[in-house]
Amino acid sequence: MRLTKRDYEVLSLLNRCRYATTKQLVELYFRENKPKTATRRANLLTKKLSNLGLIHHLERRIGGVRAGSGSYIWYITHKGIKVLREIEPSVKLKLKNRYEPIRNHLKHQLFVTQLFVELYKLHSENKLFLEDFSFEPKCWRSFATLFSHFTLKPDAFAKLIIGDFEDAYFFEADNATEHIGRVIAKCKQYIAYFNTGIEQRENEVFPLVVWIVPDEKRKIGILNRIREDLDAYWELFEVVTLDEFSGFILGGRDD
Repeated sequence: MRLTKRDYEVLSLLNRCRYATTKQLVELYFRENKPKTATRRANLLTKKLSNLGLIHHLERRIGGVRAGSGSYIWYITHKGIKVLREIEPSVKLKLKNRYEPIRNHLKHQLFVTQLFVELYKLHSENKLFLEDFSFEPKCWRSFATLFSHFTLKPDAFAKLIIGDFEDAYFFEADNATEHIGRVIAKCKQYIAYFNTGIEQRENEVFPLVVWIVPDEKRKIGILNRIREDLDAYWELFEVVTLDEFSGFILGGRDD
């Protein structure tokens, strides 16, 4: 069976983001259709790719069995990666873990995928131009200090253009599952990388580090600790809820 451009787009996405729900695929590739039509077309696409052995879904679903086929969580198979390499030779073959991901890890991965979905929506609506969105590990940054070598591991990196301005971001998807002390420790890794000047020399500016959180309580908790613990470096960081994310991106940093 011949693959379409959209088939390859879905394979490429799943290779980069690791996991995506049917609902997320609908939001990315079928938004121009009415809801029922969009879901039906997404189901036909995933069924086609699944029957070819190029993608598969986890046993676990979002919302359980009653949520229907729209709740499936998809990933690319080894065969799917081999097919993708026909048009993207730089794609690396990788073995899938034999076991399903733990709940918190999966929730985190889908959160990061949703950040891409939100930015792609704005791109599709011509509200911005999404120049780059890199998932892990492509978005990682390796650097050295006087004493050791480190790898900074953002959840994602994005570069986008709004009007005459180009903005760059490191994103951290926070599901409120970790102590805020660990969030501050991660912020200090960003500060160490900022102080090397590497990013500024290569890209002229240091990307704003944005923590995206589930609710206002978590947002306030992290913001307060950042301002208490990080001295003048607090300006490198911003914290927003997922509901605020798109508006923040379009409006820039809060004063």
